[in-house]
Amino acid sequence: TAARLARVSEEFICRCENEELVTARIMLHGKKGLCFADVSKLKLARHLHEDMGLDLEAVYLVLQYRNQIKILQRRLEELEQFKRQKSRNT
Repeated sequence: TAARLARVSEEFICRCENEELVTARIMLHGKKGLCFADVSKLKLARHLHEDMGLDLEAVYLVLQYRNQIKILQRRLEELEQFKRQKSRNT
């Protein structure tokens, strides 16, 4: 189960769902479950909450900022690639 994979309780998963950190979906077997990305988020949420002492609202913000940084990094890589291609063509 997702709880076992992320080493969290079912209660923690419910709290994370309530804070919109993860989203349960109906899986192929017909039961509610989490995708791999959400299990990874749960692991990080557990670390931030239990080890770092952040409340779940702060965890939400950290995950949002982390996602924004990833998006910006991808965009920067695209711009750098475009710049390299353009300099080769001139």
